[in-house]
Amino acid sequence: MIAKHFRKLGVMISTPANRWRWWVGIAILVFFFVFLLLGLSRYWGHMSSINDLGQFDQAIWGGLHGVPFLNTINRSQQVNWLSLHFQPILFFFTPLYAISPSVIWLTIAQAFALSLAALPIFLLASRIFASEKAGLLWALAYLVNPFLLNAAAWDFHPITLAVPFVAISMLSIESKNFRLLFLCCLVILSCKEHLGVMVIGFGLLWWIKNKRWKSAICLIFLGVVHTVLVFKIIMPALSPTGEHLLQGRYSWLGNSQQEALNTLFTQPIYLVKKVMLEMGGASYLFVLLIFLLGFPLAAPEYLLPGLADLITNMLSEVSMPRSLFGYHSVCLVPLLTVAALYGVERISRWNKKFSAKELARFAVIAIFIEGYFFSPLPLPGAYNYWAPVHFPNLPDPIIHKIRSVVGEEASVSAQANIGAHFSQRREIYRYPNKMGEVDAIILRLESPTIKINNLSEDQIKKQLRYTLDTLDSHLQMDRAEYIVSIERLLSGKEYGILIWSDPWLILGRDVEDYEPHKQIEKKLNQLRKEWQINSSDYNGFWGKSPFSILN
Repeated sequence: MIAKHFRKLGVMISTPANRWRWWVGIAILVFFFVFLLLGLSRYWGHMSSINDLGQFDQAIWGGLHGVPFLNTINRSQQVNWLSLHFQPILFFFTPLYAISPSVIWLTIAQAFALSLAALPIFLLASRIFASEKAGLLWALAYLVNPFLLNAAAWDFHPITLAVPFVAISMLSIESKNFRLLFLCCLVILSCKEHLGVMVIGFGLLWWIKNKRWKSAICLIFLGVVHTVLVFKIIMPALSPTGEHLLQGRYSWLGNSQQEALNTLFTQPIYLVKKVMLEMGGASYLFVLLIFLLGFPLAAPEYLLPGLADLITNMLSEVSMPRSLFGYHSVCLVPLLTVAALYGVERISRWNKKFSAKELARFAVIAIFIEGYFFSPLPLPGAYNYWAPVHFPNLPDPIIHKIRSVVGEEASVSAQANIGAHFSQRREIYRYPNKMGEVDAIILRLESPTIKINNLSEDQIKKQLRYTLDTLDSHLQMDRAEYIVSIERLLSGKEYGILIWSDPWLILGRDVEDYEPHKQIEKKLNQLRKEWQINSSDYNGFWGKSPFSILN
């Protein structure tokens, strides 16, 4: 079936690949291992967030234990993950978890999806420019895009699985293969709630490119129905509040979906000023386009499917979706690459001064330079946003012991950056949530990043969720409050020490304490110095902190 479709796309599977096909195959393989190394090193290096990888792990694990799409991590009650994000594609990992319940499956799938998308881009560019050498250049331009590299470095997210299907969809439109396009759209719709808008964009592009209005209307109808069903029926029905639980990111538009729509359609001047200037939308668009020298603007119709992500990212009150170092723009990367190659082809016809080959070379050189400097790798001169303490990293052997001692049925409050190692249970919460209620508390007294930046109190309140590379964001709490919370736990009698193996500290309810307090106090004092915590800001003696977060 797949082979049949690719023959229609002009790929002679039975023909031995020439050197350019070999090179693109090697590039895909190399980047697969790079992406896989980034994902595994982040997980094993204790940089994965319980809010990301941990939630997906718990949702899939729950499907094997009678609670499909289970989520407790940041909630006061158990909720269905699909009420937060409509991502039923997670269901397809259940058979893999039945073989071996491990987040490694997710990391492999993400690395495979992101790297494989280079193949349809290679085939499309080879078709447009009648040159497989040109196809290789554009495939590399896709692979080294900083938005893609940084998405690969930030845990697993189901939306990354849509990326190769977005690229294949663009190839399908060029080759007039509606059946393959339709199948790709079905997969895309399972990856996130807002991607019905992307399918509408594919329908419009299909009509613009191929003038087949019946099939175009079919896709548009599919996208509209999906959007209405998901936002108006499915997610509210699964939500304990009866509404989308993450709509707070867009609360500035109104207190309800109806108010938000009214704002969108009746206050255009206010919206442009707010989004483009105050919220940084203009700079976000500039960064997206400048990596490909603005060439996508010469073929803007090919960006229509990207309106889904552009709208959600630019309207979010949280700045994180507009970050170069986030994952939220990952589906835009193949669209921007394809729009750029069409733009180059169009410009070369308008202006005979530069050939399409020369313009493509400029774009590829530029994005290679940018990809290097903004890569999440410890390269000389590279920004290396996450800056892990160790890269690469290997599994910590004590984790298995901790799981065994704590028990699989115990309720747990786990430090944010290590919670993904313990999320396969019915009750797990992000520390310090549920302190005093859970059976065990799991902590790791060490920074996973070398970027230990001090934030003011105002910055902590406004930017903690967005300044992702700081220590505070990995802990998901202020570092001083973190230290004090541990002091309070150790000074109380509700929890005793189950395990102390520097830097791991595991506390259990009603456990007889063997009191290695001097060692832990020494460790905490060491962290105060390393983390630049001013001891004059609070009374650091055991159990005497004035911090109110834990009151």
